[in-house]
Amino acid sequence: MDPRITGASRGDRLRLAAIGIWLALALAVIVVRYADAFRAPNDTARANAALDLVDRTLGGGNSVFPDQGLMVEARGRIPPDGAFQVAVGDAQPGWTDLTATFAETYARYFLLPRRAEPGADWILCLACDRAAFPGADAVWEGEAGLSLLRAEQ
Repeated sequence: MDPRITGASRGDRLRLAAIGIWLALALAVIVVRYADAFRAPNDTARANAALDLVDRTLGGGNSVFPDQGLMVEARGRIPPDGAFQVAVGDAQPGWTDLTATFAETYARYFLLPRRAEPGADWILCLACDRAAFPGADAVWEGEAGLSLLRAEQ
């Protein structure tokens, strides 16, 4: 066929064929991988939907505190204008690498507007030495050495 009549050279036809093959391959990849692209986000959404209210409320605290009860009790018992302190003792079975390091940081965030202050009447005790808090009574005790203490006023 005479290229002057068709207006397309052999190189143009090869480029057009290459583009067609590339588009076909791209379409095939999209069709095959489309469902997989949404599988992981959908699994994450399902896992989040399965969480109860306490897990959703505590969020990242689940990896800091081995017993959710401490934070729930502290939030419920310490008045919003109150203050607390965090006392950490030796690591206990059930603690993660984050427990001793980030307990106070997480408590400051989670217990807002309550303030973290040294010498406060409320003590978040993580296997702490209770003898260091004479007159403080346990108002709640949980697992892994966690307890909520309140000093006499």
